[in-house]
Amino acid sequence: MRRKAKIGLALGSGGARGLAHIGVLKALEEQKIPIDLIVGTSMGAIIGGIYAQEPDAKRLAELVKKYVCKNDFHEGWIGFFKEEFNRKKENLLAELSHFVRKKYLTYLTTRKLSLEKKEKLLNPLRELLRDEPIEKSKIEFATVAIDLTTGREVIFQKGPIIDAVYASAAIQGVFPPLVADNRVLVDGGPTSAIPIETARKLGADFVIAVNVPQMPRKENQFKNGLEVILRSDWAAQAKLSKLNLSFADVVITPAVRSIHWANFTKVDDCIERGYRAAIANVDEIKAKLAKRKSFWINFRKTLGRSIAGT
Repeated sequence: MRRKAKIGLALGSGGARGLAHIGVLKALEEQKIPIDLIVGTSMGAIIGGIYAQEPDAKRLAELVKKYVCKNDFHEGWIGFFKEEFNRKKENLLAELSHFVRKKYLTYLTTRKLSLEKKEKLLNPLRELLRDEPIEKSKIEFATVAIDLTTGREVIFQKGPIIDAVYASAAIQGVFPPLVADNRVLVDGGPTSAIPIETARKLGADFVIAVNVPQMPRKENQFKNGLEVILRSDWAAQAKLSKLNLSFADVVITPAVRSIHWANFTKVDDCIERGYRAAIANVDEIKAKLAKRKSFWINFRKTLGRSIAGT
């Protein structure tokens, strides 16, 4: 019989807001709360994979900040979507430029499999992760992706860690899917935004979930059918995530809702908000773990007395 609970950490998706995972890991590390398993989706897979290979929150923060500082996240599709959310009508020329770029991106998504080449995501992963089997990670680690051919989730526990993280983070329509073993694999966010169920499947007795909240813009007018479909899809995912969170033992929700998912300039801010949220939940985590430990101690004592006939 196992002596202690297997603690699983489920790290969700969220784009730049997912950098808050670093702060959560920092807080858990400082508070000496052991993590036996990490399961990540999308940005959670990236951050979780780096940490699982080398469990050092300070190193993780430095590595990510260094990468973000030397790369431009204002160009191309990601810059457009950041601007799209914050955009204010200024003048006719600016509106015309925005309209043309939006139409161009829409055109590309109907004519091409993805907006970006595979290397656009692979290259950062190769820089941030060691190219080795996922089984060699110092902390047990897994990622979640979706197989478009069957609609089923795929859990990566073995094989190259970079492929596992790529599959989980390949945003539909933005990056090409990972094609392997007759499967077409993409970002696991739509069905497993926070992989709590997967953590349970992999043996976690106690699951700490990190919920990176979305920041939906209030809309009462939609210009086309695609916008209606996307909004409906968002509503369905929000309801699914709410139900999913009820299966976690503790839910940590960093206050990053106001930060746009494409704004990678706020690394320190995201980390700090993740840290504060985790610290606010430390007492609950420790109390629930202690209660669980006490239950199993008493259970074993009762079982032992029963077997001994005393």
